[in-house]
Order: sequence, then C-alpha cells, then structure tokens
Amino acid sequence: MAKTHIADHETLERVAIALESMGASTVPIFNEEIGRYTNASIAAWLAKMRDGKNYGVSIPKGSSTACTKTGANAGIANPKPGVIGRAAVDPYVGHGAFLFFEVNGGVDADGMPYVTAIDGDGRFSRKDDTWILTPVLYTLETETDDAVNLTVSDTRQPGMSRQPAALLPNGAQRPYMLYAKYALSVDADGKPRSVSGAPVKTRSVSHDGGVSLMKTATTGDALKVAADDWYVKAMFLLKYATKNSQSIFTGCTAYDVTTAPTVAESNTTRVVIAKDKADQIIVGSAMMLGTHTGDSTDRGYSYNCDIFDGAKVIRKVAVDVSNVAIYFDVATPFNTATTYQLATAPWNTGACDMIEGDGSPTSCADSKQPFVIQGVELGLGMYEVLGNVLIQYTGSGTVVWVNPDTKNEKSGSMPDSALNAGAFPGPAGEGWNYGLYPKTFHGLMMQHGTGASTSIGICDGNYKVADTTVGWREWLSLGLLGYRGRAGLWCVSGSGGPGGTWWYFGSRRSANGRSRGEAA
Repeated sequence: MAKTHIADHETLERVAIALESMGASTVPIFNEEIGRYTNASIAAWLAKMRDGKNYGVSIPKGSSTACTKTGANAGIANPKPGVIGRAAVDPYVGHGAFLFFEVNGGVDADGMPYVTAIDGDGRFSRKDDTWILTPVLYTLETETDDAVNLTVSDTRQPGMSRQPAALLPNGAQRPYMLYAKYALSVDADGKPRSVSGAPVKTRSVSHDGGVSLMKTATTGDALKVAADDWYVKAMFLLKYATKNSQSIFTGCTAYDVTTAPTVAESNTTRVVIAKDKADQIIVGSAMMLGTHTGDSTDRGYSYNCDIFDGAKVIRKVAVDVSNVAIYFDVATPFNTATTYQLATAPWNTGACDMIEGDGSPTSCADSKQPFVIQGVELGLGMYEVLGNVLIQYTGSGTVVWVNPDTKNEKSGSMPDSALNAGAFPGPAGEGWNYGLYPKTFHGLMMQHGTGASTSIGICDGNYKVADTTVGWREWLSLGLLGYRGRAGLWCVSGSGGPGGTWWYFGSRRSANGRSRGEAA
C-alpha cells in the first residue's frame, strides 16, 4: 500500500483560517512513493473552500474604459496593488473564485496536472518548476447591444460552462488548473522551466519553435496557450473593472536604455557609464552587454549581447560626479571597452517575488517594471508567444485559429482540429489599431471592434498586416520594453511569421495545452 502524508494545513498560506474547522480529510494528501499529492485530495480540499458565489463584470462595448461589477462582485472595492515593502490591499483574498496557491509540479503526457509541493509544506521551492494552482472555474459570457457580461464562479450554476481548457482530451474534467508563475527559461540542458531567478529564454522562441522545444507531440507540455491568457484577463476584469490594463499595471513598456561604457576595464563584473544613463537603470532589472563590432544598435544582433545577455543589476555605485558603476550578477568576470554597448533587456524571472499580492517591485506606473496578478508574473519587457493560436491572412481577410490539443501542433500552420475564433480585429490596411471590447471564442479572449485608442476602448494596440496578405502569423501578446501604449494585457502583434524569433520574443510553459476544446 502506498505511503501517504497529510500536509500540515497550518503552514499552507492563505488557507489557515479556511481550514481551522476542517478535519484532516480535507487537507491534501502526499503520496511518498510517487512524490506527489493525490489529485483527488487536492480537488476535495479546493471543494471545501468554495463559496458558490457568482462574480460578474459588465464590459461596455463603447469607448468607455470603466466596467461595472455585478452579482457577488458588486460592492467589492478594487484592490490597491502593492510594492516590495508595502503589501497590496486586496479584498478578493479568500473569495472562492479568486483562490490561488503556489505549487511545484507539472503535467503528464495525457494532460493531467500534478503537484509535488505546496508553498508552506516544507518541500516547496521557487527554484523548482513553480505554478499557480486554482480551482476549476465556471463561466457565463453573454452579450447585449451595449455590453459583454462575464460571470465567474467556483461552483457550476445553471447556464454556466467550464472555463477554457478545463476538459482533458478524454472528456474528464481537470481536478484543478495550473498556470506558470514565471516566464519561460531553460536549464543547462535546454529543458523548459518555470522558476525564479533566471534569465528569460528569447531569441529562439516562436510558435513553430515551441513545437519542438516543448515536445508537444509526446508530452503534455506546451508554450503558453489561450486558456492561460484567459485566466489573467478574466481576473483582471473582475478585480479592477476597467478595460485599460495599463491604467493599473503599465508593465515594462518604456525601459529602452542603450549606452556605451565611459571607462575601459579588465576582469570586472561592473560597467562604468555616464551618470545620466545610470540614473535610468533600476537595480534588480536585467541588461545585455556586447562588443558591438557591427553597425547596428539593435539588440537582436549577437555582437550586442556576446558578453552577457540578461544579467541582473545588483547595485549602482558612484565613481565620480559624472560616472556610475553598474554591478552585475555574473559567474565570470569580463572586459569592457568604450566601444561596447550596454542595453536594457527583459527582466529576469522572480522580480516580483517579494511583493505581497498584486503589484510591481517599486512602481506599477513607471512603465519600467513587471507586475504580478493572482500570483502570475507578467510584463517583463518582451512579447509572450501563444503556442496554440495563429492568425491566417487569407488574401481577403483574417481568421484567428485556436488549437485545443497541442499534441496536434505543427509548424507553419494549424491542424485540421483547430477552431475558428473569428477575425483578427482591425481595418483592412496594415498598422496598429485599437479594439473597443473583449469577447471570448473557443477559450481565446481577444479584442473586438475598431476605432479606439490608447485612452478609450481596450487601450492596448493590435498590429495586423493588410487583409490582402496570404499566410500565417504568430500571436505575440503583451508588448515589449519600448512600446508604451502598444502593449498591455490585450496587446497583440500579428505581423510576424509562425517561425519568427527575435530578442524580445519569449513565452512561458503551459500545463493546459492538452484539452478537449469544449466549453461544456
């Protein structure tokens, strides 16, 4: 008989109060022989914490950014995001549909998630693959001439469907949902992971590259999928009641600093630069340094990152009135020359680890820093590729395709099993445009309508090529470190081919790639 261990409920964060009156049978049970918690015990544990309430938000289709909280959500104040040293004020903590927990775990080849540790149980470490665990949610999205109305509950109510990706390919419901806490990085062997304190993987990440990197044909692993994207957007709308995501969290969207060393040094771990440039650099952020032997300053060229790429800034020290030394967390000392190039890079993972609740390291509004919402760290200064979504340009319009089961993913196009989620929003010509409201089709919540801007409607830009184009384009979400208003939770660049890569293309792992694709 398998040995089991019942986790000490008093150490499980945010649930001590909820568990005080419950017996040992309601606590997750750890199976020592397989090194995992039993999924049945986690599901039972989550079920005991349900509140059965319907939390809603009415999202206007017009130019207004303000939404209206409805149902059990009405009257709950918007959270006040925090920073390191000042915890967020979040009235949603403890509410059933908003419960989440940090765990270690992963996903099996059939799509079934598993948990090996829960924050507070003595086994948990953010240096191991880290996920946000939530209950399976049930949703109802209705539409009128004036609004899209979204309702979410932890208990199925009449008319409700399971949330995106809740059903496994065999039709069984997941016992819980897992979302990668951190952006994609890789270990020394190139294995994808979701861990704290790592440079993000960019430069070789694309829809097509994700098929081989994540081994989607033989594993349950995938690049970020539409269901992962949906969770963050739904939680944001319900909690903050606005279509303008950057009014709450700007993310790293205006942190484009490039400079040259002012002093040449040997065998060092620092770069001396002009004070006015150093004043723009944030301790804790990441940078790249290159010998800059070519003509271009573009970070995509290897000569602009051939000394280090994504090294963390650990401190700044004044050298004299005009110069400041930037020190980096690197394993090997390096040389510098005044012809080299130093530039900001996407942040390392874990920048938000010290924040209690939603928020950013020191400012949610300076456009230089990532943010965390519902435990998920986002906005590190790079696009995040969706691994199960592509845009097809047909020569006379567009179609957005969502593939419910990433086992079927292929390079260059979509499998026959992919689902039509509608047209990519925007006018017929090429360029940036802004939708008016979000709506969900086949698990993908995307912009709809046209004619908005950075201050009305959704406020996050879409980039599309002309409808007369023929071919496939990948779905690049969130935005990069120099695009300001052309970024945000609903931002999508739809101009690059499915195999396109660059220094600001990243993603994250997904445990939800294998699904039946039905909102049943």
